[in-house]
Amino acid sequence: MTDTTIVRIGVPKNIQGQDLPYKKKEDTEPTGEIKSRSATSCVPAPFNFKCGTAKYWITPLCKYIDGKLIVIAYELSVSIPGAVCGLNALLQNNVHATSLLALYFFQYWLMDCGVPTETVKKFSLKNCELQELHLTYLAYSESKHKANSRIVDISQRGLTLFSGDVIKKNKRKPAVDFRNSDWNCYVTISKSSNFDIAAYVKSWVTPKSFCGLPTAVAEDLFKISKNYVRFEVKLKKPWFKETVTVVDVDGRTVKKKQPSKWASPLSWKGKAGLEMYEKVFEEARDFLRLNEKLNKRRHRPDFMKTLSDEYRSILEKHYAGTLFDKLPFKSTDKKQRSKVKRVIQKLCGVDLHIPWEEQKELVQLAWLVYPGMFKLDAVPEALKDYAFAGSTIKKKLEEMKEKLRALAKRNDSHSHTSNLNRAPVRYASDMTDAELASDLMENI
Repeated sequence: MTDTTIVRIGVPKNIQGQDLPYKKKEDTEPTGEIKSRSATSCVPAPFNFKCGTAKYWITPLCKYIDGKLIVIAYELSVSIPGAVCGLNALLQNNVHATSLLALYFFQYWLMDCGVPTETVKKFSLKNCELQELHLTYLAYSESKHKANSRIVDISQRGLTLFSGDVIKKNKRKPAVDFRNSDWNCYVTISKSSNFDIAAYVKSWVTPKSFCGLPTAVAEDLFKISKNYVRFEVKLKKPWFKETVTVVDVDGRTVKKKQPSKWASPLSWKGKAGLEMYEKVFEEARDFLRLNEKLNKRRHRPDFMKTLSDEYRSILEKHYAGTLFDKLPFKSTDKKQRSKVKRVIQKLCGVDLHIPWEEQKELVQLAWLVYPGMFKLDAVPEALKDYAFAGSTIKKKLEEMKEKLRALAKRNDSHSHTSNLNRAPVRYASDMTDAELASDLMENI
């Protein structure tokens, strides 16, 4: 599931940004002159959704237009399972649904700040652009012990692939972070520019995490979740931007960046969305080189005879434990040596950057295949409301719609307005300190 979602919600063109809620912040010189102005950086907005305790954070993104500080977008960060189910132990990847729930939370917050319902309705998924996603794949492993053993295997493979002598020399921090506390294993691998990987077992409430469920209910959920490896893939910014070639107004061919299909919540809907989850998983497998053949046995003498003298000599020295920089390459040019390394790797299945004694013991991870979508079938009826999957997701969406309708009805009947809902001709940059102090935002 999309355990953590960060989404940028743009202000539609037909909405006045100066009439949307935010709190102005000013820095002044000792003389009293204004040094700079900005909107507040972040507003925690708690939402009571049955047992949900996870908070969602709203950051107003503003800029000056004609000397006025205008809201151009909001950034919302939330763990949807924790916000609507009380715990994220059992969950399903559903980016479209989580984005929709995040949008509903945002719309509720706007209306609670006094923004008219007709204005709030103009915000839709078309205005949403994903900034970060944590996809969580649950791989059933029969028992907690076996699940933790598999996490140890992931860490060992990661250490072999990303901690060789050449890598160690060029690294500022370890690519692999492994922890084991009382056989509760946790590993993160941060080596790719596209994503980070984490794997662990959720069998108890970890420090600083949230759980809004009664202890007995949480323990029953953990009895199920402890049998799964949580394989998380955190997608980084490159997934959400793409470079395209366009012709500008002067007829020149230029390149510009724009949101990719991965950034649109609408792209993750239906069959196309299912294929995207699998593609992300397969890229993570490629990152761990699970689709690549890396030999675990030395080549036979008859095969070695088929190699050139340089390749054979390099391979024999590598088998003997010689470091990469000491291997008998004919050329001292780094590019040429790298080219030879790639040819040997493709031809012989041997990575010269990995010590041979480590490569031959490389853990295979045959179990780490795409597990598909987590299903509610694995959850007893009494616990289904606390597992973010299948019909529970649909139920939470309907409940959220009802809350929005109820708030809109209340606002309409009570003419509910906020001090931030100002007349179009007034701007936050024109308000006095006394007026700013009365902002509803200050009380949230």
